[in-house]
Amino acid sequence: MTSTTSTRAEDFTAVLNLPSSPETVSALFTSAAGVSRWWGPTEGDGTVGGTLVTSFGDHGVNAMRVLEAGPTRVVWESITPDGTTPTGHTQEWLGTTMEFDIVPAGAGTELRFRHAGLTTQLECWDSCVAAWTYFMASIETFAKTGTGTPFGA
Repeated sequence: MTSTTSTRAEDFTAVLNLPSSPETVSALFTSAAGVSRWWGPTEGDGTVGGTLVTSFGDHGVNAMRVLEAGPTRVVWESITPDGTTPTGHTQEWLGTTMEFDIVPAGAGTELRFRHAGLTTQLECWDSCVAAWTYFMASIETFAKTGTGTPFGA
């Protein structure tokens, strides 16, 4: 019998309890306008097969291929952005996925986020954890006030 060891427990995860409807939360991840409200200026297509490109000014861009864009689950895969300057951690992010599970919870929504493949083995771990922590707080702020704290705001 062979056994395998999963590193999924090491992936960056966050759980947010938001005072917004599941539809409002889902909209933050399924369109460029939605992503721009909490992460940074974003262009592109948030539907399955589309690409979203988020700009971080002089730091470059992150590009994500949309693998799932349903009302209860959104999944992006980090890709190399064509014709743009990628951020410094893009190489480490290639092949990783960002998973947003959107679960109705009472009068609000529980958002379960996992950046699958973003583990302690990556050089960017500390800076990426700090950044994701900041942007998760931006999602919370948006859900509570209607205004997030995206890059460049």
